[in-house]
Amino acid sequence: MTNPDDRWQVSSGTGTASGTVPHAGIKTVNLYHEIGPQPEDATIEQNVPIDQASPPSAVLIKSHVVAHGAKAFRSPAHVAAIRRRETRKIARLIEDLAARADSEDFVVWTHEPLQKLRGLIHKLTEAEEFSDPEHEGNTCEILRQLRDTFLNRGWERYREPAVRGAAVAILQRLAVADEVSADDAYWAMDQLLELGLNPAAGTFFGDGEEEEIPD
Repeated sequence: MTNPDDRWQVSSGTGTASGTVPHAGIKTVNLYHEIGPQPEDATIEQNVPIDQASPPSAVLIKSHVVAHGAKAFRSPAHVAAIRRRETRKIARLIEDLAARADSEDFVVWTHEPLQKLRGLIHKLTEAEEFSDPEHEGNTCEILRQLRDTFLNRGWERYREPAVRGAAVAILQRLAVADEVSADDAYWAMDQLLELGLNPAAGTFFGDGEEEEIPD
């Protein structure tokens, strides 16, 4: 924050081009924000007269957006950190499917990793304005491949150790990479195709609907 002592300040005086001249009739209130309509520094002023005061007075409100904190929060490095953290979580969820592989309600346990994949795709897509679209775009492509392997009863294949192992290996690669390249996306596709999975189940070239995992 620009003002480390407080989020707002009150001072007395009359505003001028060169500064503030002390005067009992006007009080200045400074409000500081880290997030505004645009990720840029900005200041908006509004003068509020107080006619009932004696003598007549006014409050000058200055609203400042100090964007460096928000820019750092939405920087490519921060978005990559989100990707690494979330892919580690999803990898653990898929590893945990091993304990349920023989259960009749196995499909229920595949819901969470699938929803986490979908959520991360959405989060990274929304963040492309602040990240490198190429790198996280490749990440989203890999995540979509994994998502699609669960569709059209593909979740049944996650009973198999080889399938879980391949998915975990792909996610662990995303969990350590500083940048995700197109070669990573091709590599992931090859790993899934070699196992006979369908990493493009959600892609249609005509009319069609994606089959959801049943509730």
